[in-house]
Amino acid sequence: MDRADVVVVGSGALGSAAARSLGDRGVETVLLEQFRVGHVRGSSHGAGRIFRLSYEQEDYVRMALDALALWRDLERRAGEPLLIQTGGLDVGPDAGDCERAMRECGIESEWLTAEEVGRRYPGVSVEGRGPVLYQEQFGVSLADKTVAAQVNLARQSGVDVREETPATAIEPDSHGAVVRTPSGDIGARAVVLASGGWNRWILEAAVRAFSASGDPLPLSVVPEMIPTLQQVSYFAPLDPDARWPTFIERGRGLDWYSVPPSGGAAGVKVGRHLPGRRIDPAEGPFDVDPAEEQACAEFARKNLPGVDPTPVATETCLYTMTADEDFVIDRIGPLVVAGGCSGHAFKFTPLIGEALAVLATGHRPDLPMERFSASRAALAAPFAV
Repeated sequence: MDRADVVVVGSGALGSAAARSLGDRGVETVLLEQFRVGHVRGSSHGAGRIFRLSYEQEDYVRMALDALALWRDLERRAGEPLLIQTGGLDVGPDAGDCERAMRECGIESEWLTAEEVGRRYPGVSVEGRGPVLYQEQFGVSLADKTVAAQVNLARQSGVDVREETPATAIEPDSHGAVVRTPSGDIGARAVVLASGGWNRWILEAAVRAFSASGDPLPLSVVPEMIPTLQQVSYFAPLDPDARWPTFIERGRGLDWYSVPPSGGAAGVKVGRHLPGRRIDPAEGPFDVDPAEEQACAEFARKNLPGVDPTPVATETCLYTMTADEDFVIDRIGPLVVAGGCSGHAFKFTPLIGEALAVLATGHRPDLPMERFSASRAALAAPFAV
């Protein structure tokens, strides 16, 4: 069988980041992708994702700050822009908690009136909402370009990238684990599971295989990571030269958002951060919901007077939800699990990639690991979406 130090399963944002970071360290790495790099069956495709520093929890704010520095280094190495600074707006009752958390971390922001927002960003309306939180470092992470850049850098550092090569099983091996694939087995000291909506099934099967071998994994309950279907629509700006911020309307948590038309997007992207229906990531269905498309159009009509409120495109993607919407970043025996991204991990891509490489090489990353533990209480019981 083939052998490597580490096998990474999944070439989305986190898998490609982990492979790049491992390659940078000179770790012999194989990156497996069941489809092609950049496929549209997961969570990492599309033109852009919001980058923001605003969280109610200070540890997330600090992580976003650390990620920002790593984004700039990634851009330098890739030789292209991957994070476009646009400034961003937070609207709603939770914005005050975000402002306090950012202030505690030394991040300046300001409160704007509806009139001030209109002068800076004529395409956005926040009438009747009171003061709006503004932070200038918010922007857009270019999703497709980031994944492609990370895979290219991984290849340059010697990572063996194998597309159309699914991991069909992960079983114990005297050196750590063996990954079964249709084209042959690969033994490794560690395996990084970064396969999005497929993660829970792969991990469950691995737990059974290790238990059957008499070498059970140190995990009493497989964490709940539930794939759900999400939908977004795009709206054409009336003024092609207009400036656009990121826009987040917070109610209970984070409900509605819009993303500036960066990275070749069809227009201003609109969606809402709510768990969609559960879905089998292999089987779907992935059909567009006309009612959700209409809801996005209503949001655009009310809040984005600078766009034509008729959608020019609508697409679906996956969230993989946890009960508390915190990620799963943990090492379980020879397995490193990266999942449960719950729709807000892309901004941390290069930071989490570094953390996964550190875990895969047997060390502890500088992250709040208790928050991301696979065995935390919140993940032990099924939850409704």
